[in-house]
Amino acid sequence: MDDEIPRYPPFMKGLPATHPDKLIETQQELIGQIREAGLASSEIFEQFYRQSLRRFASYAHLLPASQTHHHRGAGGLLRHAAEVALWSLQSGDRVLLPGEQAPRRRRELQPRWHLAVFLAALCHDVGKPVTDLVVTSRDGAQVWNPFVEDLYGWASRHQVDRYFLHWRENRGKKHQAISALIAERIISPQGLAWIAAADTELVLWMMETINGSPSAENPIHDLVIRADQASVERDLRSLGVAFTGYEIGLPVERFLVDIMRRLVREGTWGVNQPGSRLWHIDGHLYLVWPAAGEEIAALIHQEKIPGLPRTPNSLLDMLVERQLASVREDRADGHRYWVIAPAVLAEKIPNIRLTAIRLREPGLLIEPASPCVPGRVLYPDEPVAEAPELPATRSSPPIESAVSATAGGISELPANPEPTPNLPAAGSDQLDGAVGEALRALAHDLQAGKKAAETLIHIDPSGVLCLKWPDALTGCGLDSKAILDELSHRNWLVVDPLSPFRKVTEIAVEHGQPWKVIRLQPAVKQLMAIGNLQPKPATGAPPATQPVQKAGPIQGKGQGPGEDERLKLIQGIVATLRDGVKTGVLTSEREGNFTWIPSRQAEPLLVERLQLARMQILRLGSVVPDVFLCQTRNRAHCYRIPVPPAGDRSQKRSA
Repeated sequence: MDDEIPRYPPFMKGLPATHPDKLIETQQELIGQIREAGLASSEIFEQFYRQSLRRFASYAHLLPASQTHHHRGAGGLLRHAAEVALWSLQSGDRVLLPGEQAPRRRRELQPRWHLAVFLAALCHDVGKPVTDLVVTSRDGAQVWNPFVEDLYGWASRHQVDRYFLHWRENRGKKHQAISALIAERIISPQGLAWIAAADTELVLWMMETINGSPSAENPIHDLVIRADQASVERDLRSLGVAFTGYEIGLPVERFLVDIMRRLVREGTWGVNQPGSRLWHIDGHLYLVWPAAGEEIAALIHQEKIPGLPRTPNSLLDMLVERQLASVREDRADGHRYWVIAPAVLAEKIPNIRLTAIRLREPGLLIEPASPCVPGRVLYPDEPVAEAPELPATRSSPPIESAVSATAGGISELPANPEPTPNLPAAGSDQLDGAVGEALRALAHDLQAGKKAAETLIHIDPSGVLCLKWPDALTGCGLDSKAILDELSHRNWLVVDPLSPFRKVTEIAVEHGQPWKVIRLQPAVKQLMAIGNLQPKPATGAPPATQPVQKAGPIQGKGQGPGEDERLKLIQGIVATLRDGVKTGVLTSEREGNFTWIPSRQAEPLLVERLQLARMQILRLGSVVPDVFLCQTRNRAHCYRIPVPPAGDRSQKRSA
């Protein structure tokens, strides 16, 4: 990227990991004034003054003193510390030490008093690198630990040529609590011993000043406070106008929120729909993680945004630290993700479990905020629902029409293939688990005509079922990687022996049009109730004037019901459930204007009387929720129907 081209939001190039001696050279004029103000021999100045300045430059390096206030430029903290040290020294020369001192005693105390003032002033803000900001490498992989080593030593050890700053929120004056601890890295033990040799009271005053908690008789603290105020006022007066709007360091919140809003705006992240990354449940906005983190990291890498993390874990730590998101902190087992089960997904996949983080507020990414949708927040080991037993796969009606496409053309397959016995798939006799439920839901959608078979499935000449990837399983609420890993783990994939790690392959269909597909074992095809369909031999591409024959909508009982038909089915379900309660076949519990009936009891009755499959019932459970609703209640899956009007005698008798 051309460095001269501006970008919004802007980002900095990072601060160079320059040798500390070069930083000291930039402040030679100021250091010369310190040399003249302090009553120190050349040996004492080099040993205690200059070396302390060098250690400070190595530790704080080019860090600014603040984000948007005084000395906000590169090297601002070093400059501010040196200014306060100089002006404190100049003021301290006029201070009379307490008590009557003999001339010899005064000559012994005076240089040590000056060094104590100098070191207290130099280190008064030295805790800021710990409490105010975070320093990272360009890719965010390396993070400086200010308790372990100085900044320059860290950069040299990790071969970091430029480092980047991230400001912490709610900094206040927290640095005062830590400054005395960090000052030990700047003040040498020999310097402390030399000061204490004259009077340990000088060391006490020095440390009290660095901590910001002086005693009443401490004369150093007032000197440093006045010098600090003078340094701040002078910088704001002379450079404040020139630096208006300028800040050094990455505004992390701005970058991350900008990236996430872009993903929403461009449609990469959907909201409250199957396949979405964002779910608004119970007033909280959840972001599916770590899948969303991988997408953020990919965008950071693609646009070469410096200084931001490139892994979901590091991004999450930064989001939590900046209070843009939260994780579970009430789990002792290390599970920090929220686990959610949106109702729209649980209808198709009862065992659905999405790991997510909770964003600070819905308006952070979505304006105006989307309405809440039904769903549950679970513990990692909590079941989504006590779902009713699924009907045997053998009784599920097969897909009545499918399309087999070859490189030479498309041919319609028989509507009722020969039934074949169910075979166990990878040691299992049913499509269980989240991925199994997703495959079963796909089969039902194909059967109901909600999804077109000719656009999603292909039976190759050997009878292997190929699902178009990732289209066939889009919207099931599972990550692509999780689906492939589970299919591979269950041995449900047909893989090429020469490329055993390749899970997605490419085939040519519909006159050579390429498809990316996953190939499933024959047993999985049968468990999905898709018969062992044999395609017709390819006869070459049809003439240009001859339209390609495709399978139309599935007619008859496989066709998706229209609005009127669905309402009739719902009325039939409600009538059947009320009759079951009336005759005592079903147990129920009334709550307000609704009656709750355990679905485990009710489903056999509905299947017998109305000839409805379980998935059809679940889908109807959200069409008119005030009339018929499928929902989990008290950790049991139930059907909810309204209590009939008081004039309904049959309901009175049943009550």
